[in-house]
Amino acid sequence: MKLGDGMNVEQHSTPLKSEIVVEHPISVEDAIKLKVLFEGEYVAGGTLHQIQWESGVPFPSRLINLSCIEQLKKVRYEKINDENILAIGALTTIAECIKHPEIVEHCPLLTEACRNIAAPAVRNRATIGGNVASGIGDSIPALLVLDAKVKIVLKDQIYMIDLATWLKEKESYPFLLLEILIPLQANKTKSFYRKVGRREAFTASLVTVSCCFSKCDHNEFSFVRIAVGGGTHFPIRFQKLEQLLTGSGSHITREIIYKTILEEFHSYSDAFVTESYRKKVTANILSEKLETILREE
Repeated sequence: MKLGDGMNVEQHSTPLKSEIVVEHPISVEDAIKLKVLFEGEYVAGGTLHQIQWESGVPFPSRLINLSCIEQLKKVRYEKINDENILAIGALTTIAECIKHPEIVEHCPLLTEACRNIAAPAVRNRATIGGNVASGIGDSIPALLVLDAKVKIVLKDQIYMIDLATWLKEKESYPFLLLEILIPLQANKTKSFYRKVGRREAFTASLVTVSCCFSKCDHNEFSFVRIAVGGGTHFPIRFQKLEQLLTGSGSHITREIIYKTILEEFHSYSDAFVTESYRKKVTANILSEKLETILREE
């Protein structure tokens, strides 16, 4: 493992590009050692760091470039506790998630989400791991409703954690994301994804919603999972709405769905859009779509 030599930079300063030290580990083990030794930030595609730098966020003085670690680029099948899983390496690019045959076949919802992320040139560099690790990536609502887990390494221990749980806790420890684990869905499972953005191309979304469901009757869900994210929202599942809809039939109306979403969803205002507008957009999209699904034969 060869360590780079760099200039000494005070931690509170913003380094110039020429002062940034970049390490290039070729294994997960080397990456972890570098993290312990130097407390640098992990990077792969680097697209999020570039956006943050351009918006004025101080750039780290030392980076640990993961792009040479081949084991993080694999897409494979795995069986965990008798459950069939599609394991997607954290360094799989967003572009690969759109065209990889196993992902397209078994996780079309994730493929659809990735088609809606950034511009094609960015998708060729950005990774699914980076999108998830950001905590606000547009792939996250899709992964939440797919009941995804993450495989991470912390120090020298490997853990598998529900994505929803990990998102709440990930800032508490220096993790390395290895894989996204997605249970293979039953044939009758259906889904939809919707991203709403401003008129400008490739801007951050206002809201992103996703849903995965199965029906046991013409007007009942046997299960339904619904998530929202986008912009700088912390992605969440609509658990109260899911409970309301599961096993419920004809008495559920669009108005009831709409009201439940407004009560459960906490959004935010910024220079472009108010919290009230984001909530109403989300409620309109989901209430119309879910009512239509319930009424379908």
